[in-house]
Amino acid sequence: MTGSLVEFLAADSGVLNLVVLAGAARRPDGDAVQFDISDGCANPVFRQLRDLRLDERGLVLVEAVDAAITHAGHSAGRRPHHGEVAPVWEMVEAGIRSGSVYAPSFFGLLVLAGLIACVGILTNSQILVVGAMVVGPEYNAIIAVALGIEQRGAAPVRRGLAALACGFLAAVIVAIIFGVAIRWSGHTPRAFLAGVRPVAALIG
Repeated sequence: MTGSLVEFLAADSGVLNLVVLAGAARRPDGDAVQFDISDGCANPVFRQLRDLRLDERGLVLVEAVDAAITHAGHSAGRRPHHGEVAPVWEMVEAGIRSGSVYAPSFFGLLVLAGLIACVGILTNSQILVVGAMVVGPEYNAIIAVALGIEQRGAAPVRRGLAALACGFLAAVIVAIIFGVAIRWSGHTPRAFLAGVRPVAALIG
């Protein structure tokens, strides 16, 4: 596989600093190939790596470079202008998959967001309602479900929907308990009892 891979990479104008370390890799054993690539050329190269099935036969690792102090990369191909470079979809999808791990903290943050929203409605505080939106981690699950639908993968869709259903159910139950406790304690804000609820009307 190394020969065909190196031949393809060497012919791509966006590939720089191509290094081949024959027999240097261990677990899995084999050759190690390292190279730099510009964002504008990354998607075709990643598609070729998948066509060669390298992601099934070995390890394909991607590391983003935060900064470069050389302009040598500009001679490897036309420098893309602002707005012309498409996202590196492999890295986007990898980020979505890494965010679709539903640890106990995911459900805890959903419950916490629900409680913050409850306090925001009781106290008529728009800041708290917005804060609940910021704290809530449901965006990762929604994006993972969307990616699973786009790729026709049932497993991430099931996991994401199950996490959302369980998380929001827990948030609703805790919010009900919190509301009942506030009413029982007699500390319900007077404005809320009087029906002054512009924040609730805005949400509705």
